Amino acid sequence: MSKRDLWNERYASKELVWSSGPNKLFSEEVQGLTPGKSIDIACGEGRNALWLAEQGWDSTGIDFSDAAIDKGRQIAEKRGVHVHWIAEDASIYVLPKDKFDLVAILYFHTDPAEMESWLQIALDAVKPGGTFIYIGHDPSNIKHGVGGPQDPKFLPSAEEFTRRMDAFDIERAGVVDRPVINEPGHGREELKGVALDTLVRAIKRPA
Repeated sequence: MSKRDLWNERYASKELVWSSGPNKLFSEEVQGLTPGKSIDIACGEGRNALWLAEQGWDSTGIDFSDAAIDKGRQIAEKRGVHVHWIAEDASIYVLPKDKFDLVAILYFHTDPAEMESWLQIALDAVKPGGTFIYIGHDPSNIKHGVGGPQDPKFLPSAEEFTRRMDAFDIERAGVVDRPVINEPGHGREELKGVALDTLVRAIKRPA
């Protein structure tokens, strides 16, 4: 079974794999930004893309799981918000350059070769003056946190992002604590503790 089929099966198996509200850290980082065009890369069921639309953003979500995108569309209809949905593989789907005021990537963990591809696509898609936000499990989470992938090759550090971001002014880059209490999506209802996440927030300089 392909990776896409596995995720389609997972998203089709329950009403929501992840929570219905936005990631708390992400929502805090977005507060204060002027709404414009946004894209959530590897959006899953679209919880962050939906929240951005509710905050007045012209919101787009992309994910390779047809089941996840269909679920996002249904949720958007119920909430009465509009999101542009793209059912494509974000590792190879080329986005328009200099298009988005906000490019967000949350918990998109792939092998290094795929990361090289989607990260360059994402960075190119940020409009000059626009914001790039990445949040994901940090490599230190394997030994000192809870949840997330346990193979370090899937867990880039903040430095692995910033060294590729010559066209950006880095506003925040490092490890942040995230309290975890029975969060959905992890497959273990008893999961609790503190997860260690990588956070990168940067502004693209004018050309």
